[in-house]
Amino acid sequence: MNVDDFAARYDVGAVEHLVVDAPPEAVYRALRHLDLLTIGSRAADLAMWVRGLPERLERRVPPRVPTRLTYDDLCASGDWVLLGERPGQEVVFGAMGRFCTPIVRMEEVTAEEFAKYGKPGQGKIVASFSVRPYGRRSSLATYDIRVTLDDPITRRIFTLYWRTVSRFVKSIMRATLRTAAEHARP
Repeated sequence: MNVDDFAARYDVGAVEHLVVDAPPEAVYRALRHLDLLTIGSRAADLAMWVRGLPERLERRVPPRVPTRLTYDDLCASGDWVLLGERPGQEVVFGAMGRFCTPIVRMEEVTAEEFAKYGKPGQGKIVASFSVRPYGRRSSLATYDIRVTLDDPITRRIFTLYWRTVSRFVKSIMRATLRTAAEHARP
């Protein structure tokens, strides 16, 4: 199992790597169970605030603020699904829905449905964390995001959207890897 099993072909994507001075098992554990609310990055905080603005305005009430948010929490909410895991090496999550609109609409699907599922106007996001040994005492951590879109019009719209948001996505990815590295170091 690896990210290619779920998104060998994709329309847009981003990959970030970080060499971490910690053993692979510690880095994997830190990435796998990272509380996404602990990512300390102004750019990431700003991007998440801007992304949530349309929903806050539509509701006209403050959203509930979670006290923690891991990928397992996102899977429990139905927004994401655990697609596969090689413990200690790689974990792959996926999300389906309409996510290039002001208010994100995710579809709840199982891991089995994810590979076959597709509707016009929607897309799939696959996110992967992997860790490999690097030298004698370090690790190479990789965060890979791939987006597949189901029709030409959505692909064209999302590609324009991606040109705007990709630098923020990459900033969040780098901050995620840095935060996990801080948790993994002895």
